[in-house]
Amino acid sequence: LKNIEIIENEKLVERVAELAPYFAKALASLADHPIVGETRSMGLIGALELTSDKAKRARFKESGRVGTICRDHSFKNNLVMRACWDTMVLSPPFVISKKEIDEIVRLARAALDKTYADVKHEVTIS
Repeated sequence: LKNIEIIENEKLVERVAELAPYFAKALASLADHPIVGETRSMGLIGALELTSDKAKRARFKESGRVGTICRDHSFKNNLVMRACWDTMVLSPPFVISKKEIDEIVRLARAALDKTYADVKHEVTIS
């Protein structure tokens, strides 16, 4: 109950509603990456769908392997990005700032770049 009280008193739900479009746009900036087939978000929950072929949005052969590689790279850069098979999930705290969202996207791109370097022999560029 105390947590709900804090969320209400600090107007965190309203804050998320204000930040969600910024987060969505920032996340969408990763769509140009060679292994990102789709970006999506709702509120402050975002996902990056990893793909071996952007044009076909094809999955990697061994489901979950590339997601795990990406997760490991993100952890090494102090970014918590959860791998759900080959979908990378981000869920920052309600108190995040725009500057911190920009940093998350920068770190996510770095993890994607390192992942791509590991799997580029499996990726079809159209």
